[in-house]
Formats: sequence, C-alpha cells, structure tokens
Amino acid sequence: MSNPSAITDPLRVLGLPQRASEDEIRSRYLELVKQFPPDRAPDRFREVRAAYEAAKDPLVVARALLQPPDEIVPEWAAVIDEQVKLPPAMNVNFLLSLGNQDKVAQPEMDSVQS
Repeated sequence: MSNPSAITDPLRVLGLPQRASEDEIRSRYLELVKQFPPDRAPDRFREVRAAYEAAKDPLVVARALLQPPDEIVPEWAAVIDEQVKLPPAMNVNFLLSLGNQDKVAQPEMDSVQS
C-alpha cells in the first residue's frame, strides 16, 4: 500500500474542506468507494483509500489545521471601506430615543418595588 503521509492534501483528494470533521471524512470516503469500487476503478480506489488513511493520521490533520483556510480572506482596509459606504442600520433619532427610555422606565420600577 502507498504511504499515507505522501499525499500532500488528502482532504482535497476526497473533495472536502480543510476543516472537515471525522464523520464528514468517513461518509465522503464511503461515497467515493461506492462510486469507484476496486474492481472497476483500481487506480482511483487506491488514491481515495490512501487519502482516507492520510486524513485519519493525526499529524496530517494537525498540518492541515495549521495551514490558512482555502477561502480568500479580505484585507481589513477593504472591509472597512465597504462598511463606511453603507448607510447606518438605525436612524440617529431612534438611537437618541433609546437613551431617554431609562428615565421613563425608572418611575415604573420604583412603584413596583414600593
């Protein structure tokens, strides 16, 4: 059998994201084994089996967790510029009215405690 640690990215071979759980890895492996059984697609089966063995290896999993995620992380400056262009979610008058509710609600609480 091939060396499981020789596969550089076993989760990519299985078609899974880097943060896939053990259950997701196992279910995907079973799907691929049904799709590529050893008697019909022996080469692909060997590749899937080696990727599954590597994905179960704790050292390979640790290396995958230390790598940055697949998705592109936006730069902070771009995110801030985008948020500045958006209108405020709440009206200024509404926000100011929230400050006055404590003064109105306070007498009600005093009457309840008496």
